[in-house]
Amino acid sequence: MAHTVIAVVCDCDETLAPDTTEQLLSHFGIDAKQFYEMQARKLVDAGYDPPLAYMNEMLRMAQDDGPLSQLTQPRMIEIGRSLKFYPGVPEVFTELATEVHAKYADFGIQLEAYVITGGIADLVKASPLGQAVRKVWGCNFAYGTDGRIVGIKTVVSFTEKTRFLFNIEKGLVLPEHDNQPYAVNAPMDQTERRIPMKNIVYLGDGPSDVPCMSIIQKVGEGYVIGILNKRKPYQSWALGFGRRANLTVPPNFKRDAEYSAFEHIREAVIQIADRIRNEIRVRGRGHAPRY
Repeated sequence: MAHTVIAVVCDCDETLAPDTTEQLLSHFGIDAKQFYEMQARKLVDAGYDPPLAYMNEMLRMAQDDGPLSQLTQPRMIEIGRSLKFYPGVPEVFTELATEVHAKYADFGIQLEAYVITGGIADLVKASPLGQAVRKVWGCNFAYGTDGRIVGIKTVVSFTEKTRFLFNIEKGLVLPEHDNQPYAVNAPMDQTERRIPMKNIVYLGDGPSDVPCMSIIQKVGEGYVIGILNKRKPYQSWALGFGRRANLTVPPNFKRDAEYSAFEHIREAVIQIADRIRNEIRVRGRGHAPRY
């Protein structure tokens, strides 16, 4: 069976957008630098994983009359709709999907986009980006009957990102898979996997993306694109120096921008699509089954 689906899988914060949690905190007048470097940092120093550290601190601030006491689920969605992204996001995904369909529809080749973030999933899902990708995985809070946050529901740590990369590979991306965390561990033959790693383009900016980048690099045919982090350039430099990324590009996704990430993502997608098309032709088939 030909594997005809290509996936662009992305981190979000500092890859596609300025830190989305910082954007949320700014709506409540909270100094994000102090929040991360002082308050959340104390928990990291005490042994908390970074995502758990910031979420626990937000949960504490949401109690009683704290600065986040008015952070309800409807408010989260409202703020999500106003999130700011880097130039060309999310249009880059719809434009590339349209181009792939136009060029390769006869071979059943299609493009999908996914987001795996250590930020707040509900925030990203409510944004224009959430409407442009097939699935968003990330951290989430639990909400009480009044809509206020009352606990931590899900956390996406560094290595947890790889779990969702395998979800994508195996096609476990439907709503019914959301409450099946162990399904990804079930054996599945390589031929049955919906999107093999060699059909994936991964975008990320820093350390939390390294486990996923390593997996994609090991297959030899997938692509990893590092996004330059202007606030923390050493992170992007480390990706290249450590050979985690095939290349690193600025966070500008507009088609007509100088040295645009768009053209490099597009080239990776086209390389994969051409390979799939050639594989189908070699097998003597004019088209492939659609998923």
